[in-house]
Amino acid sequence: MDSVVETLLALARAHPERPLLLTRDRTYTYAGFAARAGALAGDLVARGLPRGARVALLADEYDDFFVAMVAVWLAGGVVVPLNTTLPPDDLDGLLTKAAPALLARADGAGPAGFAPGAVETIRVSAAELGEVDGALEATPPDRSPIGPDELAMVMFTSGTTGLPKGVCQTLRAIGGNAGLVAATLGLAAADRIFINTPPYFTSGICHFLTLLANGGGTAGRQGFFFGEALLDELAGLGCTGFGGAPAHLVRVVEPLERPRSVPGLRFWVSSGDHLPLDVIDSTARMLPDVRLYNMYGLTEVSGRLCILPPAELERRRGSVGRPIGTMRVTPRLADGAAAPSGDTGELFVDGPLLMRGYLDEPDITAAALTADGFRTGDFGHTDADGYVWVEGRRDDIIKRGGEKVSIVHIQQALRALDLFTDVVVLAVDDEILGHVPVAFVVPGEPAAFSRTKALRALRRVLPASSMPSRIVSVTEVPRTGSGKAIRAELLRLAGDEP
Repeated sequence: MDSVVETLLALARAHPERPLLLTRDRTYTYAGFAARAGALAGDLVARGLPRGARVALLADEYDDFFVAMVAVWLAGGVVVPLNTTLPPDDLDGLLTKAAPALLARADGAGPAGFAPGAVETIRVSAAELGEVDGALEATPPDRSPIGPDELAMVMFTSGTTGLPKGVCQTLRAIGGNAGLVAATLGLAAADRIFINTPPYFTSGICHFLTLLANGGGTAGRQGFFFGEALLDELAGLGCTGFGGAPAHLVRVVEPLERPRSVPGLRFWVSSGDHLPLDVIDSTARMLPDVRLYNMYGLTEVSGRLCILPPAELERRRGSVGRPIGTMRVTPRLADGAAAPSGDTGELFVDGPLLMRGYLDEPDITAAALTADGFRTGDFGHTDADGYVWVEGRRDDIIKRGGEKVSIVHIQQALRALDLFTDVVVLAVDDEILGHVPVAFVVPGEPAAFSRTKALRALRRVLPASSMPSRIVSVTEVPRTGSGKAIRAELLRLAGDEP
């Protein structure tokens, strides 16, 4: 799928009444969605939006966000999604960096009192937008939509590993990623995926466009669902799949006391973070009819990069799969040479889905987009068949007193104790050893939790160099909307940051 816009309009003409998006209180057909996007595109053009200009998008409801996103493309503009949960100063900083011509904002989106005065604001509400007759009129008169090879989106990274950077992507890369994932999942028009991550994250956008690629539908719900409640929601909405982070899957399978069958549910996509092996095993027991796809992705490739199909889950335990399409992943040693099969190196990525670069960051772009491909900052290895294992980020493989320690290995060992409902291990600076691992755990039975017993059990499975220097008990692991642990908040809980 080279053009998301062309695909949407073609489907709106061919299947106008087919459901595209289900929200809490409204269903949007392909034709209705295209018509609303067209109406908003007309408003953007009427406001004087120059073709190729950037439009910042501040919306947290799925219909408001996705309709506005497509509307910007129909108007020939570039979408800049903003995280609505950021503090006002952070949002102001992103707006300054993005320099948008307009800010498209939904009612109530963003922090209270946030009022950017330097950017003209246009109100977006998908439910209130007027409709036109047919999808052919969705493109504003005298304005061509954004082309496949033009800049279509500037997606800011989360900043969990540094300052946020604006990833610049073309529509061909965005649509191409969605099409390849749809083909791997074997999606058809009858498929409908449930998403529970905010729409402005790469994962939310990717799931929506992946289902759109083959004429399917998306159901979006705010809030974090648990166990039976989420499965009941999936059944009630007629969903055939779910897309989310490992944390979503953990919170579904762990509370289940017996295997559960959900009518129509056939696949589950887990991406965005490391998927623990014990969760894979629990899923096979508790959701025996569901095919689990483990995925690895990057904002810099518009979403997914590697996919491990269900048939390989047991044979290649811990792998994130093979690269999609003609994308290539190569582990490289410190001297730049390709690492032999099985040897760990930094993962470099090359292929047609790569970003153009980081917005107004020529030095950072040059350091990231090398002659060998994009430096991911992740470390891992491949096998002889090209399957990829991600062992962690640069900070996840630490040297403790001169010995290499894998943070992911420690997390797996802690989870295998069956004492905790959630586990995160971070590397913390140490004046003597350089770095030490600190474990943050949510005890399954808080009243009976004993650090001494947990450490004693860990010593049976971990070498001394991998033992956590501390185990910090928390009531809940703070996570982003996409399920990633928030390092700064955890360090504050441990007293390592003010």
